[in-house]
Amino acid sequence: MPYIKEICVAGGIIEICKYYTYRVNVKGEKRAVKEKQTSEAQKRVNQRKAEKDLRRLMAANFKNGDVVVRLDFHKRPVGSEEMQAMISKAVRNMGNAYRRAGITFKYIYVKEVGHRGGRHIHMIMNRDEGVDILKCLTKYWPHGGIHVDPWTTGPNFQKLASYFIKYALKTEETEGRLIGKRWYSSRNLTKPRIRKIVIRSNRFKEKVAEKKGYVLEKDSVRSGVSDFTGFRYFSYVLTLIGQEGSG
Repeated sequence: MPYIKEICVAGGIIEICKYYTYRVNVKGEKRAVKEKQTSEAQKRVNQRKAEKDLRRLMAANFKNGDVVVRLDFHKRPVGSEEMQAMISKAVRNMGNAYRRAGITFKYIYVKEVGHRGGRHIHMIMNRDEGVDILKCLTKYWPHGGIHVDPWTTGPNFQKLASYFIKYALKTEETEGRLIGKRWYSSRNLTKPRIRKIVIRSNRFKEKVAEKKGYVLEKDSVRSGVSDFTGFRYFSYVLTLIGQEGSG
């Protein structure tokens, strides 16, 4: 029966997903027992989707040599709204500094409000030799400590996206509701190119299709039964040769 083949091109990766959906007739495909959609089950589904969307966005815009930043606070803000005012001003000033240097400034960040009172901003941003990152951050973030790490794992943003979403969910749990957005980004980010094809076939093959110039991303192959639809899925990621991570 028909299934969906989803092809996502984002930066140096190509992600292939095969799955059934309610929108396509799956008569004849044996369906597993669907997990009852409790609020916790739905939360897990939403979390996985948020992680997928974010890692694809990261892959489309960032690369080795860019930086992952954690910003701390000397004095703890009351909550995420106060944090938002501080980080909004900082990224606005940094964007101006990049523009003066003739460089485009790209970023994605999340706010972390911990259960025990901890407050942090987690951000990935592009790096260019025309701007001294640490000097720029020090100038525009007078609120606390600054931690900068170079990105070295190529276009595989699975773990980083997962961390970012967990920080955002922790903030939502601590504050009792979602205030603002789960993550914030500059408006100039490139969107991943996603194409969905309906395949008229009885069943899809769980086989990786090689592509010239690309290699299979380690540990990216996923196969199983969706606890949301009850139908099988299969996915994997190919990485452009020469853009693999070093760590």
